[in-house]
Amino acid sequence: MQSEITEDDATGSEAAVGPAEEKRRNRTIRFSDAEWEEVSMAALVHDMSPAEFVRETVLAPARDPSSVAMDAVGRTLAPLIERMFRYTWFLATERRDAMVREGRKDEIDALVAEARSLHDKLRRASAG
Repeated sequence: MQSEITEDDATGSEAAVGPAEEKRRNRTIRFSDAEWEEVSMAALVHDMSPAEFVRETVLAPARDPSSVAMDAVGRTLAPLIERMFRYTWFLATERRDAMVREGRKDEIDALVAEARSLHDKLRRASAG
């Protein structure tokens, strides 16, 4: 089964944009259910609607062509790294919420402090 997105899916109507109040018009893009789930999860991570996420993601290289200058390895690994990040974020968020419900907030705060300290050390080591 395939999902389709139109601009109306996110807003319920055409949206006025830009200084001249140019209206956005419906454009149809087809996604499989699995692809749409990926788009929806990525949009959630970025606090965007799926339509907004698709629009911004597609327009970024059009606005800045240098942003797509990747080698073959980068083109292969980038989607995998992004997917791993999304899954890790989701699992970490779920686990954090469970720990808060269990009354283990102090343990979370200690882990965050340790991670920040390690991040600072790594940043200083790479700068020096």
